[in-house]
Amino acid sequence: MPKTLLNSVNEVFKKVGLISGDSFALTSLTDTSRQVAIDVAVQVINESIIDMYSTARRALPDTQAESTITLVAGTRAYTLASGFIELYWPLIDKTNAQFITEYKPGYNELLKLDLEQDDKGLPHFGAISPVDKTLHLDRAPEAADAGNVYTYQYRKSSVLTLATDEVTFNDDIWTMMCVVFAERWRRNRRNQFDATAHNMALSRSIRMLNGLQQKNSYGSRY
Repeated sequence: MPKTLLNSVNEVFKKVGLISGDSFALTSLTDTSRQVAIDVAVQVINESIIDMYSTARRALPDTQAESTITLVAGTRAYTLASGFIELYWPLIDKTNAQFITEYKPGYNELLKLDLEQDDKGLPHFGAISPVDKTLHLDRAPEAADAGNVYTYQYRKSSVLTLATDEVTFNDDIWTMMCVVFAERWRRNRRNQFDATAHNMALSRSIRMLNGLQQKNSYGSRY
């Protein structure tokens, strides 16, 4: 099972001595007494991953994920999941066998269907706002529709923000990269840095990443 952002932060904290063992591990990325340390860990983890892919001359891969929206009476615009890049239509209400389908002409044309923006009822079409990336529906749900849950699939950025977000590489690379994460955290928070350990771990991670991707590329030919 791929390692998560929370796994990575906990591993950093173990390596820098903020926690000792799994029994003291963080269970979320919110902790008043250690919030700055957590935020720095999240920052250096993401920067390190970007650097690894960039140095390896590999595109940072996107991932696919699932999320939901819940209809609210009178609400036409809905915020989509963190890291959302592209929505894979349709949205599906699995309980009531209803769908929200993409309005192909686009967001601006969807608005023209209801210039007064006062149509109400069960929505059937939607479009993504080019301004704030919210999902805009063709009509506002009424009280009878409130609470209906629609599931959707989406293309997600590889930038890790949620505790449950997963890294896009295997455990061997993750183990090496945790050394990189920890050294960058030490440099940021304590002005300490083992350049030799950092550079060796990063180089080995890049070699493993390139070797893994080359193997996958060769395998895809057959």
